[in-house]
Amino acid sequence: MSKKANTAINCDVLILGAGINGTGIALELSKTGEKVVVLERSTIGSGTSSKSSRLIHGGLRYLEQFQFKLVREALLDRQELLQTYPDLVKMKIFYLPVYRSNPRSAWTIWVGLKLYDLLAGKHNSHKSSIVPRETFTTREPHLMPEGLRAVFQYHDAKTNDLELTRRIAREARRNNARFFEHINVNTISHDRKQFTVITDQGSFRAPTLINATGPWIDEVNDRYELPAHYHIRKISGIHIILDGLLTQDFMFMQTHGKRIFFIIPEHENNHTLIGTTEREETGPVDTVRVKDEDIQYLINNINVYLKPEYHLTLNDVADAFIGVRPLVAHKDTPTDLSREYKLDLIQFGSARLLHVFGGKLTTFLSLSRKVNRLLHQ
Repeated sequence: MSKKANTAINCDVLILGAGINGTGIALELSKTGEKVVVLERSTIGSGTSSKSSRLIHGGLRYLEQFQFKLVREALLDRQELLQTYPDLVKMKIFYLPVYRSNPRSAWTIWVGLKLYDLLAGKHNSHKSSIVPRETFTTREPHLMPEGLRAVFQYHDAKTNDLELTRRIAREARRNNARFFEHINVNTISHDRKQFTVITDQGSFRAPTLINATGPWIDEVNDRYELPAHYHIRKISGIHIILDGLLTQDFMFMQTHGKRIFFIIPEHENNHTLIGTTEREETGPVDTVRVKDEDIQYLINNINVYLKPEYHLTLNDVADAFIGVRPLVAHKDTPTDLSREYKLDLIQFGSARLLHVFGGKLTTFLSLSRKVNRLLHQ
C-alpha cells in the first residue's frame, strides 16, 4: 500500500526506482541510519527485476569476454545470497550437453567450467564434473542422443526474482526506509544543497538523489534534464512458459549463432521456463512487446535438440514475458557494450546525483555496498 505525502518530506537519500538495485541500495543505506525514501511509479519489483530467468549465477558465458572480475563478484554474491536467503535462493544442478553442431568445443567448455569453479572461491563445494552420455540420455529422454559429444554438470542458483526484491524492500522498511508506489514524478530540480522532486503525492527533498530506474534511466535523464556520463543500450529478452516439464533438470544450451539459452523446469509449478532472446530496442521501454518471431526463435533452437516426436510449436507455449536489460555504453563509444555496471556520481555543491547504470539481479549486494562506500568516502 502506498503512503501519501501531504507535505514536503525531507530525507537523506531519495531513490528513484524500486527494482532490485533500488531496494538493495535502500536496505544498505538504511542500515547506516540514513533516512531513505524510494519512489516507484508502479509496484516494487514490477519492472525488469521480475522478468528475468530467475537465476542467481556468475555468468558462465561472460568468461568468453574475459569479464573475470564481474563473474567473481557475482559468484561471491551468489554464495552470500544462498546463506542469507536459503528459502528463496537454492543451488541447482545444471547440465551442459555439448553436441557436434555446437560452436564451442567440449574442451573449451570444460576449461571454462574449471575456471568458473576457481572463481567461485575456496569455499565452493559444488564442483563441475563430467556426466556419462548414457546416464544423461536415459535421464532426459526428450533430448536427441545423436551428435552428443559430451555432457558436463555444474551448479548455479535459482530464485523467485519478484519475491526476492520484495523481501529486500521489507527488510529496508524495518530499518525505516519509506517506499511510495504508484507515484508519478512531475519535476526534478536542485540547488547546491539539495534536490527537490515534485510528484502527484507531494514533494520530496534530499541532498542525495539516486537514479536506479534500470532500463528507463536514459528516458528519465532526458525527461528531467539530468546530466550523466553514460547511457545504455536496451536489450530485450523474452522467456516462454510451457505447461509440464520438458526436461527433469536445468539445461544450459548453445545456439548455432553462439548464443545460449536456458531450459528451467519448475517442478513446483509443473511448467518449464525457456529463455532468453537478445534484441536491441530503440523505442521507449514501455512500448516493448513480445513478438511471434522471438517465440519462434526459441522454439526453433529448442527443437534442434529435441527428438522429432517432442518438437514444439507455437501452440505449446502457454505464456511469454519480456524484460529489458540495460547494458552500459560509453557516450563517446556507443558500441562498447558492457555487462558491468557503472556508478556515475555528479556533484552540485553539497547536492549529489548518483546514476546506477546497468546491474543484474545477482550482483545487487555488491552494487549496493559500493554505493554506500561511494557516498560516504
